Amino acid sequence: MTRGQSRDGFTLIELIVSLTITGAVLSAGFAAFRTVLDRRDASAAVLEEITRASAERELLRSWIGAARLPQQGEPAFAGLDALDEHAPDDAITLVTSAPTDLDGAETVVQLALDRDPRTRERGLVARLASWPPGRRRTVELDPRVTGLDLRYYSVALGDRGWLPSWVSSSILPSGVEVRLYGDSLPLLLRLPLLIPIGAMR
Repeated sequence: MTRGQSRDGFTLIELIVSLTITGAVLSAGFAAFRTVLDRRDASAAVLEEITRASAERELLRSWIGAARLPQQGEPAFAGLDALDEHAPDDAITLVTSAPTDLDGAETVVQLALDRDPRTRERGLVARLASWPPGRRRTVELDPRVTGLDLRYYSVALGDRGWLPSWVSSSILPSGVEVRLYGDSLPLLLRLPLLIPIGAMR
């Protein structure tokens, strides 16, 4: 090619170099896009876990916060302190006016741990019974829970303070503290949950 003549097209070497550069750019772009998708998936999983944990806490708050004194024949409010050899194993039974998936306005709720290998449910479970006696159902709330610790705030029994147990048909505690334990529980579920019954005084 003489001076002053223009050249049309690419040489083979120029074409190979340009394809190599384009391939590297596309490869880096796909890797960055994959990273964005992975982070989006991880963020969605975290958000789903937070939403689930919030719903679980709100369910416990609504059932316990709407506890009422038992009427004729209904079971007493019973918060029992128990410790097995590995983890706190408390249980609470109450009559609640909060909605459950059983028919009727009133439900007897028992919150406890189920470690029995013969049952389908595991971890934190709610045993629901309609009142007057009728339908019954056991609901698995969280299979990852390995310990349940409950305390009851008293202002009616003299000094204000927290008690490990509460059983009464005539006086409700002013509040309940719920602590859940489990190695795979998210932080939100491991935080103590303070639930006023009526108004915390």
